[in-house]
Amino acid sequence: MYKQAEKIEIEVEEVKDAAPSNNGSAVVLETEAKIGGKLHDASIEVQQEDVPAMAAALLNSDAPTDGAEGVPQAVKCLGAGVVHWVDDTSVRLHLQFDSGQVLPVEMSKDAAVALCRGLLAHTGMVVDEQRRGGAGAIGPGA
Repeated sequence: MYKQAEKIEIEVEEVKDAAPSNNGSAVVLETEAKIGGKLHDASIEVQQEDVPAMAAALLNSDAPTDGAEGVPQAVKCLGAGVVHWVDDTSVRLHLQFDSGQVLPVEMSKDAAVALCRGLLAHTGMVVDEQRRGGAGAIGPGA
């Protein structure tokens, strides 16, 4: 006979480490968490398909964001900055969250350029395509 265990409320205070599980189907978080109101060291295994939602929940320290229908929950980011060019083909960004966490992100230089163009386009700014080889003129969109 199958008996479902009672649900336990867990409040993660700190994520100490994260690593793939042995078979790669999950991510194991080593945490300091309140379980039943008491602070414990705890390992939490998160299945790969749930990792984006877990990341959003951990990085959004206050209220969760509501996405449009059919759009996954998003992480609210306070700011982003280029830390340094890793090499001739890669760049590293840091995303800062209101929880105080910083998420380092590395991407190809081509992906960074595409991200810049997309951000400029969605904010009403445009890059002068005729000067693409140089610095490129940036200005308000039409």
